[in-house]
Amino acid sequence: MTGPDFAVVVIGSGLGGLAAALTARENGCRDVLVVESEGVLGGSTRLSGGVIMGSRSRLQRAAGIEEDEDDLFSDYLAINGWDVAAGPVRRWAARSGETIDWLEDRGVPFCDRLIFSGDDRQPRGHCVDGGGQAIVDALVKRCRQAGVDFALGNRVDELIRRNGRVAGVRAAGETVTAGAVVVATGGFGANPDHLAAYYPLAWVPGETFYIGASGARGDHIRFAQQLGAQLTGENRGLRMLNPGIDTVHEAFLPGWTILLDKHGRRFCDETAPYGILDSLMKARDNVGFVVFDDAALRPPPGLADRYADAYKQVWPNHAKFRPKHYTADMMDRYRDHPRVHVADSLEQLAAGTDLPLENLAGTVARYNQLVAAGEDTDFGKAARFLHPIATPPYYAVEVRPTAVAHTGYGLRIDDHARVVGIDGNVIPGLYAAGECTGGIVGPTYSGSGSSLASAAGVGRMAGEAAAAFVQSASG
Repeated sequence: MTGPDFAVVVIGSGLGGLAAALTARENGCRDVLVVESEGVLGGSTRLSGGVIMGSRSRLQRAAGIEEDEDDLFSDYLAINGWDVAAGPVRRWAARSGETIDWLEDRGVPFCDRLIFSGDDRQPRGHCVDGGGQAIVDALVKRCRQAGVDFALGNRVDELIRRNGRVAGVRAAGETVTAGAVVVATGGFGANPDHLAAYYPLAWVPGETFYIGASGARGDHIRFAQQLGAQLTGENRGLRMLNPGIDTVHEAFLPGWTILLDKHGRRFCDETAPYGILDSLMKARDNVGFVVFDDAALRPPPGLADRYADAYKQVWPNHAKFRPKHYTADMMDRYRDHPRVHVADSLEQLAAGTDLPLENLAGTVARYNQLVAAGEDTDFGKAARFLHPIATPPYYAVEVRPTAVAHTGYGLRIDDHARVVGIDGNVIPGLYAAGECTGGIVGPTYSGSGSSLASAAGVGRMAGEAAAAFVQSASG
């Protein structure tokens, strides 16, 4: 009796898929195939900034940072109000530093300096020199050296189930059998119908856009329906603020802005991580106004350097962050856009935005008092970002969180990346990793590098478990 065509078939070539494939090969699977629907390897990973969150790595220890095994897990649960799948999250978090070391040992070029991923107690953001593409290049090279096969331009139509277990895939009418299958197809941000159905908080017709790979069309949802797998994580993911004038995503607000709700009230430190801003916007009907004055766009003599220092995020693998939308050129170009408001007085600004004048004027007056005092005692924004809003014309740009960076609705997995069926049992031979998993992302996206961290960590878990399953079945 002949065996399957491959010991393990991995669907998708982002970080989750590559980590699963290489791990399966390193754990004794002789024949491993990665099937990629697009004509290029890397999925959304290759488009990412290349930050991976991790705790207790060699790089962290070399920087003099010591953490306990459960520190990352505890912080992750706290920021998400415990509303995540604690089993798989605990396991990848505990092994996150080990995973960083594993990636480094396989050629991923990390910078020595770490960053704060979000509201971390310690710096946990490991920056890859060369960004996401460097991660893909290193792992693809290592996979090829290890004998992993790749099939590009093959979108899987169906998972094959035989004798109660997943036993292969079918693409374009061709069947490839396997001892186990790992689904790592990415999210569904490139599928408008799925965004409307499973991430309605992010969906604004004609405005919402995705900053990931075009192949992220939610194939995992179709597979779940075919096999009776559980799906979880509706309205989870990561949204970034956008003014609706283009499809250019801007991760952070300049520090000289203030962000107001639809009542004209300030509600946060504007330099907060994007995951925090996303969460705060949910409680404010997903509408905000970025307010600033002309001095921020055309700084007075002697203040240009102070205004240019507008971001607390300084990444060793990224050019200095600069405003994309909040510039003199963009405001001049779009001054007649319905979401961009320019006025010579706060009274006119309130009339144009429909913000209550009393609230708007009071908020600006309060902020200017904090600036004069040199301390933001309301929300804690660093003193170096405090500039008065006092030089007309004044600007108010209406923003909504409609730039989708991550989707979190996907296959429910256990702590070994095994996919769980509707009946509560794991589906034999089926594993999942990366953005197609559900329950990993909670109500608040925890910080830069979170999605790549879970992709790498859960990918390794999936590769290990798939290899063990194949070997037990053949033994």
